Amino acid sequence: MNKPGIRGDLENTVRELLSRRDPNGFYVILALNNSEARNAVLGFLRDRDILIEEYGDLIMIRCKSRSVAERIAKTLLSRGLLKIE
Repeated sequence: MNKPGIRGDLENTVRELLSRRDPNGFYVILALNNSEARNAVLGFLRDRDILIEEYGDLIMIRCKSRSVAERIAKTLLSRGLLKIE
């Protein structure tokens, strides 16, 4: 059941973003490469299986755990830092 309003939009965006994995089994999240995004992601680094790579103005976050990937994506999206194509 879809949730109405902004929260439902957030849930749908994150669900769509995490609907597939890369060939190595990681969920891939793209964010803007700035200090706010890096600081937001640093809080999740205690979890294993998270890789962060910088590509110019983007950060690629790769994560094995769906729940951790979902928390990262929601945090970045709520701060307007998630790169959505």
